[in-house]
Amino acid sequence: MLFSCNKNELSGEEKADPDGEVIRTLSDVNVKADALKAEILNSDSKTGVAAGTIYYISNGGNDLNNGKSSKTAWATLLKVSHADLKSGDMVLFERGGTWRGSLTTKEGITYSAYGKGDKPKIIGSPQNYSIRNKWKATGTSNVYVYDQVFSNDAGVLVFNQGESYTYKKVVGIDGFSGDIGQLTNDLEMYHSISDKKIYLHSYKGNPADRFSSIEFCLKENIIKIGGDNVTIDNICVKYGGVHGIGSSSRNGLKVTNCEFGWIGGSIQRETTRYGNAVEIYGACKDYIVDHCYIYQIYDAGITHQYKNYTSSETVIMENVTYSNNLIEYCSYSIEYFLDQPLSEKDVMKNISFKNNICRFAGYGFGWQRPNKVARHIQGGWLGGKRKYPAENFSIEGNIFDRSIDILLSISALKEEHLPKMKNNVYIQSSNKNFGMVGVEYKQYYPFNQGIGELIKQKRIDESPIIIFAD
Repeated sequence: MLFSCNKNELSGEEKADPDGEVIRTLSDVNVKADALKAEILNSDSKTGVAAGTIYYISNGGNDLNNGKSSKTAWATLLKVSHADLKSGDMVLFERGGTWRGSLTTKEGITYSAYGKGDKPKIIGSPQNYSIRNKWKATGTSNVYVYDQVFSNDAGVLVFNQGESYTYKKVVGIDGFSGDIGQLTNDLEMYHSISDKKIYLHSYKGNPADRFSSIEFCLKENIIKIGGDNVTIDNICVKYGGVHGIGSSSRNGLKVTNCEFGWIGGSIQRETTRYGNAVEIYGACKDYIVDHCYIYQIYDAGITHQYKNYTSSETVIMENVTYSNNLIEYCSYSIEYFLDQPLSEKDVMKNISFKNNICRFAGYGFGWQRPNKVARHIQGGWLGGKRKYPAENFSIEGNIFDRSIDILLSISALKEEHLPKMKNNVYIQSSNKNFGMVGVEYKQYYPFNQGIGELIKQKRIDESPIIIFAD
């Protein structure tokens, strides 16, 4: 979706960004976002010197090689996932290459890129499904079925690298029963729970005649974090139905200079669907996501989260930094929660969201979700009583640029657990809401001419910048 920047208004103090520029208009934001995107996509590998052995992976390699030079490179993700790597080793994928499948990491390993060109791609979609003789016409008008069984649920089908995408029909939502006759609109898709095949409404004929590229985002994490102190750098991760990077409790996970796109949508349970670009679910320490370009994620761009309503085990999330990221077209740009009513010592401490550009929440494929919610920071619910205990939590120097719903949703049971916020830019249309930051809040603040002063009066942000998008 395109956004115009014809009429703008600024209230509050001018804010100098880290480069010394002043953000006054939507045009300023567009320039800054474009520059950050280019910086991320063209970044060099910044991995330093390996403490151990460097292994090379190339589409022209061979798994029978020793992998210790670009001329004797390995070839597959399977080889990397099962190799006898030691902490301090480094695995480098050749730039310009593409690998389909999933990668499981090992403790203490850095995964990055070598050579020249685009970032190496790790793609969850097993193949390009633009194969004409595999798409079969059914007895239902304009409905085709891909002639293959898929046990892993398809979250979304992406056409021509994002030119178009499907609207997934889920049994139990909007009266859908699983009858393919209910696929009545172009690019509506149903992954059958009975025969496990994928059905698609295509009113312009065989899907392979319409699209040269068809990617199936199937139910699996693309990169699975196994072990502490893992670095993922300069990798492009796309087309998966669960998470781009998925991890349970973990220390020392660093994700830098990466690209994530078209992730999520597979069914988790009933009508709930997966989809985060980078997630730690559980305790964590020294967790960094920096200089990543993240877009078209069903749920959250970046997240740390955990909830358990029966356990009293202590969970600590410590030294978490999300910085200098460009996050667009996600339902939530950043999400966090820690909610265990029976645990007294849980805490999120030393948490920093800084200098991120978060844009167009809810304007991506995730808006097909049944619960129509979208925001740039998701850390609480309207009328909800969640603990979210935190200390030394800051949100500073970010740009929150438009949401189809609200910009922020942040709450806690105690005032001291709320983040300290300053120098953030808030952009929204005047007919929409700002959202809310507070203790057990029960209403959203409208985004109107008084919002800047209200934010300061309520001590939400000590120096907000307000830009109207209409």
